[in-house]
Amino acid sequence: MTGRFCAFGIALAGLLAANPAVAQDVVPATTDQADKGQVIASFYYSKSSRGFDADGNSIDIADYEKVELFLLAEYEIVPDLTLIFKPSFRGVSVEGGDDDSGLGYTDIGGRYRFAESQDGWFAVETTVRIPGVSRDDNLAQVGSTDAEYDFRLRGFHNLALGNSGGFVDAQASYRLRDGDPPNEFHADVTLGYRPDPDFLLMAQSFNTISDGAGQGIFDEYRYHNLQLSGVLNVSRSVALQAGLMGTIAGENALRERGFFGGVWVSF
Repeated sequence: MTGRFCAFGIALAGLLAANPAVAQDVVPATTDQADKGQVIASFYYSKSSRGFDADGNSIDIADYEKVELFLLAEYEIVPDLTLIFKPSFRGVSVEGGDDDSGLGYTDIGGRYRFAESQDGWFAVETTVRIPGVSRDDNLAQVGSTDAEYDFRLRGFHNLALGNSGGFVDAQASYRLRDGDPPNEFHADVTLGYRPDPDFLLMAQSFNTISDGAGQGIFDEYRYHNLQLSGVLNVSRSVALQAGLMGTIAGENALRERGFFGGVWVSF
């Protein structure tokens, strides 16, 4: 399939695979041990004029543009138990279709750390994802109108890298999705490196694979996103983040390119 032939259908397939919160599922535990909570406010901008077909080949699609705002709040209410609250806002534009903007998914849940050592820990995390939109007749909202339930296993380990420090944060989850979309497998990995105590470099890999096909128009899909960013401490409790993101491979998915930034506050 080339050119604009059936581009609307290909863009639709990409939208089904687009998860507005996928890049926010990994948050490195880099705050001071005395801190009980953190708030991260971030924005993402991405654009796609290419996508991946069912064979993983790059194809031309209707132009797709997305702006997202996230506010992640975490607070440790008792030792080893952290509450999670993450509302979001998004604006989506699809060439030849209706534009859409408004409240995105809001995640509410918790993380329980069940094992730990001097260098790391393991935890389970469960969140309910509440949709902020309900018009499934709008192309820009397809696949984002029903509740989701995420069950996640997470491991964090500090690394000694010469005279500098680092960490690895690995997560695996299964996401149940109401309605016609298929359930999803997620595998996310963050590698962090601190060349300086006040500067953190991160490489993050986010991978989503549908659990087969859904019902109706929902086909099976997969996509693999890569993020590279830097985080600079401007005070003990405040840090600034900036980075680039892109989809490096997929099937029935968008090939997104974009940038993001954020402010981290610990307390």
